[in-house]
Amino acid sequence: MALQVDELDHEIIRALQEDSRLPFTEIAKRLGVVEGTVRNRVSRLVADGTLRLGATFDFAKLGFNSSAFLSIRVRGDRFDQVAEALKEIPEVSYLLVVTGDYDLMAELTCRDSDHLMATTRKIRGLPDVAATTTQTILHVYKELLPTLQPVES
Repeated sequence: MALQVDELDHEIIRALQEDSRLPFTEIAKRLGVVEGTVRNRVSRLVADGTLRLGATFDFAKLGFNSSAFLSIRVRGDRFDQVAEALKEIPEVSYLLVVTGDYDLMAELTCRDSDHLMATTRKIRGLPDVAATTTQTILHVYKELLPTLQPVES
């Protein structure tokens, strides 16, 4: 059974989106509840998988200056096998099933164009990869997820 998420949960998530290091005591003060309520709500949301906490960072500042989207056509119905192989490649930072001319899309994060080319060759060489198309990312205008908005009743 799915976790029931209410407006207080949404407010807590929005506060964490704005500043993930915000202490629970500060969130509680803002929302007019006790700190234990915030702590329990966050624990419940994390345990359920509704909320994931983690660090984000600037890839370029860490020396990863070449990114691309790689569209992948799979032979037959071998999505799961190809996806499992792609999940093991460290340069694959995002992987999803898509509709259209291709079956999977992967975001690649690499040090430079040589690293990107080597990674795309590695992926093209995987069993059951029929074709790929690479779209190099030249500039990122927005990277963060939108701020969670309440669901209208």
